[in-house]
Amino acid sequence: LANDSLGFSIDANGIVTTNGDFVGDYQDAPSQSFTVVATDGTGNVTEQVVTVAINEIDEVAPTITSADTTVAIDENSGAGQVVYTATATDTDFIGEEDIIFSLAQGSDAALTIDSQTGAVTLSTDPDHETQSAYSFAVVATDAVGNASAQQLVSVAINNLDEIAPSIDSGDTGTAVDENSGSGQLVYTATATDDADTSNGFSFSLADDSLGFSIDADTGVVTTNADFAAD
Repeated sequence: LANDSLGFSIDANGIVTTNGDFVGDYQDAPSQSFTVVATDGTGNVTEQVVTVAINEIDEVAPTITSADTTVAIDENSGAGQVVYTATATDTDFIGEEDIIFSLAQGSDAALTIDSQTGAVTLSTDPDHETQSAYSFAVVATDAVGNASAQQLVSVAINNLDEIAPSIDSGDTGTAVDENSGSGQLVYTATATDDADTSNGFSFSLADDSLGFSIDADTGVVTTNADFAAD
């Protein structure tokens, strides 16, 4: 071989092989050349330049470009909703880019992913009291099997105030004398709302409670001008 044939070796039978100096990287050089020299016994020389094409191979895995967080969803918002959409890019592919999405082992069983679109769907109706968050890991795989690093994602479930307060004062008010008029305290309502998240509560009387008034904050019930103690 000529001196410019770095990376190649030739034996006495004319067989050319790559050697330790050979670097076959399509991105650096899609082809490489060497020069064969044939010399006869009297010193006559013939040279032949040979070009070897370097096949491009998809050797780089896709990169997931979607975030590791997603918007929290409300509890009781229904099953079958898309909670996340995975996206990815592949800088080293041959022909048409083809990325397949999947969920890694250990992802919550209530979640599934569309292998083509990357849409992640929650199959159950979320309930904060049962499960406050769902976790999963997305993987993007190219056409030849190169898999991306896992993208860990968590979906939080918003806790809503869905349970009514519980009135814990009794069902009997204070007895009053007939003809005693209005303005008398006859009952004090109390309630608790610790079964769920709450921003507080207020008291009111139903429409059929003619003759009585209630303080919305304290729960104190008094007689009013429509009260008739007869």
